[in-house]
Amino acid sequence: GRLSEARALLLEACFRGCFSNLHSVRGALDLHELSVPVARMAVRSALEESFGQKSDEGQFGGSWATSKKGDFVLITGRGKHSKDGDAVLRPAMQALFKSEYPNLDCVPHPTNPGVLVVDAGSLRRARAAR
Repeated sequence: GRLSEARALLLEACFRGCFSNLHSVRGALDLHELSVPVARMAVRSALEESFGQKSDEGQFGGSWATSKKGDFVLITGRGKHSKDGDAVLRPAMQALFKSEYPNLDCVPHPTNPGVLVVDAGSLRRARAAR
């Protein structure tokens, strides 16, 4: 119900520099050090913006959240800085995709357990279905 309000607050916080680590790093959305609720909102915002646009440019998601192959890449970290050393963001993001974006294939990167990848093919199919 209040998704657009939450997105507006997140965008304002980013504009003011509150989440300086939430940026593009080699074509990825870096979620390091964000709380789970803020990371969820960042992912939702980037995906929804991507779905709603014909080009790859935008205020939040756009081209900086996709790799050269067109994959949507999320840097979640491995959990090294979590209280018990267990990953928190990765399972939360996987649960988000499973519950809210079941048609998107969100899988761990094959060589980096601190990264999740949504392949370009499932993104294209999701955009076409909207």
